[in-house]
Amino acid sequence: MDSMATAVYLLILLASAAFLYSQATKRIPTRLRADQAPKSEFGVVPVGGFGSRSHADGLDIIFVHGLGSNPDTTWRARKTATKLEATHDEEYICWVSDFLPQDIPAAIRQDIRVFFYNHDSIWQRDAVQTRLGELGHNFLNHIRTEIRRTEEERGRGLIFVGYSYGGLVIKEALIQASIYQRFADIIGHTKAAFFLGTPHRGSNFTKWATLIARALQPIGSNPSILRELAYDSVPLFDLHSQFVAVAGDSLQVVNFFEQRKTCILKLWFVQRSAFCVPKQSATYAGLCVQNIGLSVDHYGLNKFGSRSANYKTVLSILLETITPFISQRRDHLYSVPLEAVHSYIERHRLSQAIEEKLHTFHENSSVPHALAIYGLGGTGKTQLALKYIEDHKDDYNPILWIDAKDRETVRSSFERCVGELQLSVDRASTQGPGLTDSAAVQAVLRWLRARKESDDQWLVVVDNADDVTWGINQIVPKGGRGNIIITSQDDQSPRLLNGRCEKLRVDTMEPLEARALLLQHLEWDADSAPQHVQRVCDTIVERLGYLALAIDLAGASIGNDSNQEAALKQYLADYGKHQDELLRSGSLRGLSEYKKTVWTVWDTTLEKIEREHSELRPDLFLAFLAHINHGIIQEELFRLASLGSPVVNHALDQEDQGLPDWLKQLIKLDEQEWDSFYYRKALEPLTRYGLLQRVDGEWPGVTMHSLVQWRAMKYEENQPWRLWYLIFILAASRQISEEDARPQFRRYMVTHIPDTMRVSRSYLDHIQLDDKKKAFVWDTISRVYYTEGRWKEAEELEVQVMETRARVLGQEHPHTLISMGNLALTYMNQGRWKEAEELNVQVMEAGARVLGQEHPHTLTSMANLASTFWNQGRWKEAEELEVQVMETRARVLGQEHPHTLISMGNLALTYMNQGRWKEAEELGVQVMEAGAR
Repeated sequence: MDSMATAVYLLILLASAAFLYSQATKRIPTRLRADQAPKSEFGVVPVGGFGSRSHADGLDIIFVHGLGSNPDTTWRARKTATKLEATHDEEYICWVSDFLPQDIPAAIRQDIRVFFYNHDSIWQRDAVQTRLGELGHNFLNHIRTEIRRTEEERGRGLIFVGYSYGGLVIKEALIQASIYQRFADIIGHTKAAFFLGTPHRGSNFTKWATLIARALQPIGSNPSILRELAYDSVPLFDLHSQFVAVAGDSLQVVNFFEQRKTCILKLWFVQRSAFCVPKQSATYAGLCVQNIGLSVDHYGLNKFGSRSANYKTVLSILLETITPFISQRRDHLYSVPLEAVHSYIERHRLSQAIEEKLHTFHENSSVPHALAIYGLGGTGKTQLALKYIEDHKDDYNPILWIDAKDRETVRSSFERCVGELQLSVDRASTQGPGLTDSAAVQAVLRWLRARKESDDQWLVVVDNADDVTWGINQIVPKGGRGNIIITSQDDQSPRLLNGRCEKLRVDTMEPLEARALLLQHLEWDADSAPQHVQRVCDTIVERLGYLALAIDLAGASIGNDSNQEAALKQYLADYGKHQDELLRSGSLRGLSEYKKTVWTVWDTTLEKIEREHSELRPDLFLAFLAHINHGIIQEELFRLASLGSPVVNHALDQEDQGLPDWLKQLIKLDEQEWDSFYYRKALEPLTRYGLLQRVDGEWPGVTMHSLVQWRAMKYEENQPWRLWYLIFILAASRQISEEDARPQFRRYMVTHIPDTMRVSRSYLDHIQLDDKKKAFVWDTISRVYYTEGRWKEAEELEVQVMETRARVLGQEHPHTLISMGNLALTYMNQGRWKEAEELNVQVMEAGARVLGQEHPHTLTSMANLASTFWNQGRWKEAEELEVQVMETRARVLGQEHPHTLISMGNLALTYMNQGRWKEAEELGVQVMEAGAR
């Protein structure tokens, strides 16, 4: 009975506890019920009474509520009438929608949009199990997809106002925006952050709130979101450290903190109060940080029922922030007919360099701040300039853009600037055809030069200044308030400012930047794109040589397809088979903001080079270099070709119909030495315009971008490039086989030798070389392979030489025997002793019959056969031949001739291998003493 009674009592107790728990928690609202959920939808909610235009010069202010709240209640307060305000029937006031539209001047209000952001951070009942990081990322996505969809919207400024936990959501969002490229415009255009009681270090109430959340777990609470708010917790410390680094010295931060304690408990005359977020948590020090106290408790920081002193304090700081920004954006003149492409990817190293270099002051210069951005066409110089001026619209007034492609584009640009500056011009006063005679040019230059110290700094971009020969330097603006950016393919463009400017060379993109650019077209980034997609992108951008123009055009083509992943793979497959068609295609210009293709981007430069250097023909020189194998094209190649060309010309009978005059001039001989003057002169314009890049080191030379090579190989395709290349390489190969001074270059020389297909019998037939000349070609190239230890390649060519000479000259002709001996040596170096022996026996016997027993070639073949025996351990046979060679050479050449001494040394080694030390010693002493003499 006692145990049953106990069970009953326990059951009653549990039922009572459950009933009391239900009664205590039934007033806690849930967002799952429509009647208890907030009226505001999740996401970014517009506030009425402000401007609705989305132009780039405007400003967006976003208010973010605190933990577990919503926009309906966070910014709303019970109305408290003052003596200056009439009362209304409404019980509540939302100061954001009721006061601000009236208190922000109409002149600037039209350019401002205001929004609430509603995030789901309910933690008491039916809570979403979320954390701060996820809330911050969701915030960015809502901003990006709802109010910053277009280029115009992404150019608008941003101000964030966060109450309590909402401030932490803002901080997390800005940190992530600084990391992820697709949100870069958000962090780049954020001007200020207002924090109303934000617990940077945590809250005093977190401990109690966490206990309550744990108690509410049966009804679906989220204690984890509160644990992040523990006072001086590591997550909050890390969050704040990262935010301070992101904010830097450019983001204005205002911290409002509570000066009254919040009542926790009030029982008759007993009251318990505490600061929810104390001053030391709600504030921090910084160069662009203000800390302002309001005479309210924590729950009064965000609620103003009247235009009280606290409200006016917040309003005044807000107006101080937005008024200069809006006025400055509206008043600044921005005369730029272009905008950065929508697919632009930030190139951090270059952007930082532009920032630093353009701020460098040049004393006693006609323009104190100037930068020349130069490099190969298609590398993104113009886009870098556009991105800089778009990011710094507020720093200069005016910003003008001059298209310096030719005289007409310059004239048109100045006409536009005259109109934008509203200058009065007497067009009838134009006296001559020159640009400096133009009234518009004179008016703009005069106006810029006249700016005083009290005026704003101006910025002029001189774009496409690739041809500096027609007097463009005369229209480059001057003035003490000036900043100039010049973009050009010409590395001499800094001379437009007498060299008194900073320089920045732009090359191809970094691999990760190039991948990001291609992914941008596919609306992916490095975080969202699948790994297999990223790998395909990496392959494509590598094939395109990381050239910005080529990648952007490829991305436009791929991104235009509805099935982009399949289109990506198809593009890669097509590029391998139809590279010419893809790179030549002009249809892609309609899919990209670029007006050029890879085929046309260097046209102006090539035409200019051809026109100005007709006697040297650097344009043809570039095409010739393009036909040389990939990699560095060393200067040494031309020295070798110069010295070897007489032998090759004689052997091939090519003095008249061989190399063209312009190429002969590049390898001209002067007193048996290479005259490099014309080579260096032809190289200058090509390196100047970035078509070639110089490479220093042990073997200096030049290299070219793979797409420049592709374009150059299409230049004057009807010329016999392969024949010229073959003659050139043969000359260099012949010479390096004869020289002993610099044999280490052979390893580089081998990389430039045509493959066997390009020296095949069918090809040599095609260029009309007879069998004798074919044998010369194969013999010359085989020598280089042999000396470099490339036995397989050497063997293939030597077999052809031997067979051809045997057929044309006869089996026992001296040249045939030499080629047989060369092949035997190649067999020996591969350890193929049997084959080497057979050939050496044939050579020795035929040589003895045709040339005589004591002919040097016969003796060499005997020595080679002896070496074959020696390597097989056949000492007796080797000894017999070596004795015969030694005695014959001593008799014919003399006892102390180098060849005689070599044969004596070989015989000594044979004695040693037989253990005949005394005889080996005697010969070794003779060789040493004779060599010393």
